[in-house]
This record gives sequence, structure tokens and C-alpha cells, in this order.
Amino acid sequence: MPTNSATTYLKYANLQMAAEARLDLFSNQATVAALKFGNNRSSKFTDAQAQKLIDDGWAVVEHKPDTSTGFSGTLFKNTKTDELVMSFRSTEFIDDAARDNEATNKWEVAEGGWATGQIADMEDWFKKLNQSGGPLAGGKHFSVTGYITLPPRSICFTRAKVASIPPTHSTAPASAQSTVASF
Repeated sequence: MPTNSATTYLKYANLQMAAEARLDLFSNQATVAALKFGNNRSSKFTDAQAQKLIDDGWAVVEHKPDTSTGFSGTLFKNTKTDELVMSFRSTEFIDDAARDNEATNKWEVAEGGWATGQIADMEDWFKKLNQSGGPLAGGKHFSVTGYITLPPRSICFTRAKVASIPPTHSTAPASAQSTVASF
């Protein structure tokens, strides 16, 4: 089935919202219950939205819950098309103000321009996914989504992983940064 830009944006937005969910409370899987619970704030799926994401074939390959720096990522795979999408969770301002907002945004980003601890954790996770037998081993094609305050980890990741930056699509309001890159 051919897709248009709106369909593509919606797919990535839904996967990003799924990555925002507290999957660690649900055996690191994107079940209907996990997606409805979401982040227990505003990022929650309805029953119909959660079921559609699952019916469309999306499943969690690997979820990296919060590290000590606040990094969290989810690698999704579409079981019908084999498409892979890596999504980085955004900053948790309410639940984890000390680590995500103070330590990362105030001390690292404000002073040095980058969330260095989270970037290091992201790199370690990416290396693990690329190890022999890992879900990204052998140079598999995948897309990246991210929703975070500046500078976005997804942009940093994209720049570090490819010589020329592939098309990046904004899926968020101008007041926030959200990116989708494919490589």
C-alpha cells in the first residue's frame, strides 16, 4: 500500500509516543496496557490507537529503560514489513527533575551544549544492538525518531552515524524538536 507524508509522519509520531511509555513497567513490551498507561501523564494511547499500532505489526525488539543519565531508547520492528525504527525517549521533567532536567539540561547542555552522559549511553546501546547477532548487526537499515529539547539526541546520533545527514522531518510544534531520520 503506498503511503503519503501524513501517513509516514503519523507512523513515526505513534512510535515516538510508544517509546515515551513506561515500557519498563510492562516487561519492556508495547502491549495495549503499556501504551494506554503511556508515561502516566499526557502521552497515552486510546484503546483503538494502541490496538492499531499492534495490529499494524509494531513490536518492541529491545527497550533500554532509563540509565543513570536518564537515557532511554526503544528499537521497534514491524513484523509485517521488517522495518526497524529506533526511538529516543524525551526528557522527563516531572518524574525525574533531578537527573533529566537538572543534571542533563542544566549542567551538561547549558554549560557544554550537549547531553554528554546520555549521548555516551546512547552510543553504548547502539554498539550493543550492532554486535554480532544483534538486531542491527550487518548494517541493517533503520529509521530514528526523537523528541527532546535542544540539542536533540536523534540529530546528534544521526550526525555521528552518517557522513551526510539524510532527510529529517519535523513531527512536533515549533516550540519543540522532533526528528525522524532514516539510514
